[in-house]
Amino acid sequence: MTAMKPVLDFIVDANVVFFVAFGLWALTQFILSKSRWKNDFALQLRLLRIVFLCVVFGPALSFLSIEMSQAIGGTAPLTASDLVVAAYLRGDIAMTAIQFEAILNSRSRIFDAVLAGEMPWVTALIVAIAIGALVLIVRAVWTIAHIQRLVSQSYVWRRTRNTDVRLSDTITIPFAVRGPFRRHVVLPSNLILRPKELRVVLAHEFEHLRQGDVEWELIFELLKPLLYWNPVFLLWKRAFARLREFSCDRAVLRTQKISPREYADCLLRFFGQTVDGTRVESMNVGLVRIRSRGARMALERRLLALQKVNEHHANPYVFWWATSVLALGIFFAAASVRDPGDWSHDRLMLSTVVNLERMEAYGYSTPPFQRP
Repeated sequence: MTAMKPVLDFIVDANVVFFVAFGLWALTQFILSKSRWKNDFALQLRLLRIVFLCVVFGPALSFLSIEMSQAIGGTAPLTASDLVVAAYLRGDIAMTAIQFEAILNSRSRIFDAVLAGEMPWVTALIVAIAIGALVLIVRAVWTIAHIQRLVSQSYVWRRTRNTDVRLSDTITIPFAVRGPFRRHVVLPSNLILRPKELRVVLAHEFEHLRQGDVEWELIFELLKPLLYWNPVFLLWKRAFARLREFSCDRAVLRTQKISPREYADCLLRFFGQTVDGTRVESMNVGLVRIRSRGARMALERRLLALQKVNEHHANPYVFWWATSVLALGIFFAAASVRDPGDWSHDRLMLSTVVNLERMEAYGYSTPPFQRP
C-alpha cells in the first residue's frame, strides 16, 4: 500500500495542474475575446494545444528541474505549502499551531486512510471510476475495429503520397481518419456525382489533415478512459472540437476560393441527412457532428462564424507572448503543488511550536531562560 501513495500524489497533483492550466487558458481566451483578435480561431487553437502539451510534460519537466537543482547543490523551488507555512510564522494566519499543522497534513492523512481501507466510500468511488474506464476502453477498441472495418470495406479512389481518398457505400457523412501507416479520407460513394459538394468536402477534410486535427482527436480519445471523470478534461475536449472546426472552416474559405454560401449549403445538406447509413462519432474528424450533444447549436455557431472570415489575425509576437506566459504559469503550478520532500527551516520552526503547544496542553511548562 505504501507504494501506491506516490501514485495518488501524482494523480492529485496532475489534476490540480489540469485545473490551473485550463483556468489560465480560459483567462487568455477571455482577454482575446475583448481584443481585435477575438475571431482568430487558429491562434486560440494553437494556444490550446500548447497548454495541453505543457500540462502533459509540465510535471515531468518540473520534477527534472528540481532534481537537477538539488543535484548541483541548489535549493528546490518553494511549494505552495512552504509559502503558507511562511505566512503562518509571520502571523498572517490566526490559529493554533496544532490546528494549522492538522490542516497542512490533511492530504497525507486522507491518503493513509484510503490506503488503509478506512474510507469505504472513497474505495467505492475509485472502483466505480475504474469500471467506467474499463467500459470506455472496451468502447474505444470497438470503435477502432469498426473504423478499420469501414476503411477496409471501402475502395481507393485517389491516392497521394501519404493519404488515400476512399469511397464507401455504407456511410453518409465523410470523415478523415488515421491508420497505422497512412491517413484516409472516406467519402460517400454518391458524392462523386455532386462535384461542387465534393470540392468543399475534400478541401475541408484535407485541411483537417494539414492541421493535425486527426492525430489530436486520437490523443483526446485515448486519454478519455483515464480522465473522463475530470470535468476540465471534458471542457477541454469540447473547446478543442469547437476551435478546430472554426479554424478549419476559415482556412478553407480563405485559401480554396469557396464562397461562404456554398460552404454553408454543403454543411446544412450533410447535417440534414437521414438516420440511414453508418456514422462514427469518435476517433475521426468528420464534416459535421450529428449525434453529439449540442450538435445543432455547434452548427449554428459555425455558420455564424463563416461571416467573419476577413477579420484581423494576430501576428506571431502575440502567439509567442501568450505561449510564454501560459507555459511559465503551468510550470510554476506544477512545481508549487508537489509534496515538499526535505524539512525546511520554516517547517522545523513550525514543528517546534507544535511541540511546545502540546507540552503546554499536557501541563508541562517551558523552563525560563537563564543567562550562564
